[in-house]
Amino acid sequence: MDFRNAKELLELCRQTDLSISEIMRQREIEQGETTGEEADCRMAKAYEIMQPVNTPGRSMGGLIGGEAKRLSEHQKSGKSMCGSLLGKAMMYAMAVLETNSSMGLIVAAPTAGSAGIVPGLMIAMQEEYGFTDEQMIHTLYNAGAISYLAM
Repeated sequence: MDFRNAKELLELCRQTDLSISEIMRQREIEQGETTGEEADCRMAKAYEIMQPVNTPGRSMGGLIGGEAKRLSEHQKSGKSMCGSLLGKAMMYAMAVLETNSSMGLIVAAPTAGSAGIVPGLMIAMQEEYGFTDEQMIHTLYNAGAISYLAM
């Protein structure tokens, strides 16, 4: 189940009556010569790695560190113009960036500067709306499909 562009991906969805996440999951199974259970376990592990540490440290050069805490405090003050979801997403994205830059586990993205954006938004959405881990894994397959199209 391969696709080269968004038009082909949407056509596959229409023909098979499957979601984008399931098309990408099937592609991972076929391309990775693996089972659905193994593909889901790998995706669950990736989502687990995306969770920022509770107290990210400063980067080795000292340029990054502490911003997530400041964003969290600003959010709690009630003065944020962004609202709860976007405020949390920014805070978690910064926490992921700080974790990465302080030699934590690395979250990679095609554009390295955006490495915290997808995890930050996913973590905030799960917290804000109560999505299950299984739903977040489907979200990660969707993000993978978009990333695959961007390559």
